[in-house]
Amino acid sequence: MANQRKNTPKPLVQAKAKPAPKLAATAQRTHTFRPGFWSQNWLPALILAVLPIVLYGMTVQFGYLLDDQMVIWQNTYVKQGLSGIGQILGADSFLGYFNDPKKLFLLEGGRYRPLSLITFATEVSIFGKDNPHLANISHAVNIILYSVTGVLLYRILAGLFPLKEGGRWYFSIAFLAALLFIVHPLHVECIANIKGRDEILALLFSLLALYATLKYYDARNGGWLVLATVALFLGMMSKENALTFVAVIPLTVWFFNPKPADDKSGGIAWQTALWPSLLAAAVFVLVRYKALGFMVDHGGPVSNDLMNNSFLEMTAAQRLATISLTLGWYIKLLFIPHPLTHDYYPYHVPKVGWSDWRALLSLALYLGLGIWALLNLRRRHLVAYVIAFWFITLSIVSNLFVSVGTFMNERFAYMPSVAFCILIAWFFADKLPRVIKEQPEKPYILGLFTYAPIVLLFCWWTLTRVPDWKDAMSLNISAVNNSPNSARSHVFYVTSIFGGPYKESKDNEQKKRMIEDMDWHLTKSLEINPNYGSALIMKANVAIGRFQLDHQLDRFFHELEYIMEKIPDNPDFRKFVDQNMGDYLSGSNSDKYIAFCHRVGYEFFFKKKKDNTAALHFLQYGLDRQTEDTRIIEDMAEVYAAMGNAAKATEMKARAEASRNIKNYE
Repeated sequence: MANQRKNTPKPLVQAKAKPAPKLAATAQRTHTFRPGFWSQNWLPALILAVLPIVLYGMTVQFGYLLDDQMVIWQNTYVKQGLSGIGQILGADSFLGYFNDPKKLFLLEGGRYRPLSLITFATEVSIFGKDNPHLANISHAVNIILYSVTGVLLYRILAGLFPLKEGGRWYFSIAFLAALLFIVHPLHVECIANIKGRDEILALLFSLLALYATLKYYDARNGGWLVLATVALFLGMMSKENALTFVAVIPLTVWFFNPKPADDKSGGIAWQTALWPSLLAAAVFVLVRYKALGFMVDHGGPVSNDLMNNSFLEMTAAQRLATISLTLGWYIKLLFIPHPLTHDYYPYHVPKVGWSDWRALLSLALYLGLGIWALLNLRRRHLVAYVIAFWFITLSIVSNLFVSVGTFMNERFAYMPSVAFCILIAWFFADKLPRVIKEQPEKPYILGLFTYAPIVLLFCWWTLTRVPDWKDAMSLNISAVNNSPNSARSHVFYVTSIFGGPYKESKDNEQKKRMIEDMDWHLTKSLEINPNYGSALIMKANVAIGRFQLDHQLDRFFHELEYIMEKIPDNPDFRKFVDQNMGDYLSGSNSDKYIAFCHRVGYEFFFKKKKDNTAALHFLQYGLDRQTEDTRIIEDMAEVYAAMGNAAKATEMKARAEASRNIKNYE
């Protein structure tokens, strides 16, 4: 009980009734959200502001990667600059890239994060969409926003955990937590990938809303509640994750504001904090609904692409077990952020059932933590608050309620990681010194010696991870090494080679080696996901590259027919075939070319797939190559007859007969 009383947070609201001397002293110490803070804490704030520049400064030389394509350099709304803001606010955040509402059905729940896109559009308007340094500027903005987030987190925690008499700022819970947050390697994806700005802004504005709410209890000025409402709304407009602060803010006010027996106002403090949060959420939900036309269910077909629906081939039990596994994985990455990857797609995260000990262990861990937190929240145990913070902020990306399109992502832990940083800082700055029976005269010295190696190790991990985001090649090499069981990582790696070193090379021997390497990775990808469209299309590209070197037409046609069996209706593959049937095969062996057109057009599409349109499309290639080929003409006559086009069928039969007569005459 003695330890429990020491863990109890100090009240933020001063009692109105006349307090006893001891209570008065306590109340006076807890008013730390008043002016004058920065003049006394400029040094820790400066350290926290500069450290992200040291860790991430190299990213200002990096370009666009991954989803940057969807939200910036190929997003038609963003490329319009300020004039595109209206369209950004009125539509799904990916519509400017897809330009087809039906393609948005690939992702459940929709994506409405207009604020980050507006910042990108503003940069385009100021610096020009064709500015070669635009990506560098965007990276710099991410670093600045991250610095501000770290400083703001420190300010909030300094208010919630005021320094004890004789304490040192460099070993306070506030500074250690903010420091750990800044250096944590799990955040690299958010900062080094420009698209990660939605995560940065969501947390930044959510923390600002929390700070404004807490500030209100010192200033007693309603303007702070207005700021809290606006800030949280902006956080939600950055990314939906900020919705979780509707619970986090009143929880924080309630937890750090225990009601003294003679305090009439403390008991309703959390309710006062709740209303601005609810108002911000209500406005956001209305705005989002007006823009998208739905909340979660878009009413369209569920994606049958494993890369957009990772749980596609799972039973309900497997889905829950795999989710349980990923929830435990997040905790592991908080403590040991290695190895790191941007690719948690099938099946880097394995498909598991409840017989897997990892899923059971994670479930037991979360159940244990949840029950313990419920039992200890009323006792104001800090660890219970940390657990609640983690559960609440992780819930929206857990896949338990809405599918996020993949099993997990490191950026999803960005907001929840605040809880981990508070926990570790509390342990080293408060708990550890108290559990040491023989306390040294200056316990913070021992704490620094134990905490500093963690910070240095995390700095090293961050500094070695950031270069992976330099370009597509370095990122995909890292991913294929760290996510060898992901079908996606192998395809992205091959795409980087094919679009870069392979096309640039003039050495045929070098090209042959790269083709063998690419083919190996594509085979591996298709072993993981046999119907992976992107892998199959890249396999077709590699096949045409091999044909250009060895001119083995039979092998090339065999590859093409294998791919066609897998994805006969894929528009990208059809486009590939259309381009290459003329560009590279026009001078190939005529008999083999005609035989291929017959097999694909007549035997596959007409007889097997019953796709008359596709059948005619491929048979026409054969007819264009050999205008008097009797078999192709007869094939087309049969297809036209099946389509009910008797006139065209009769015409083709007559043409076949004429062709046959000519051959007989010859």
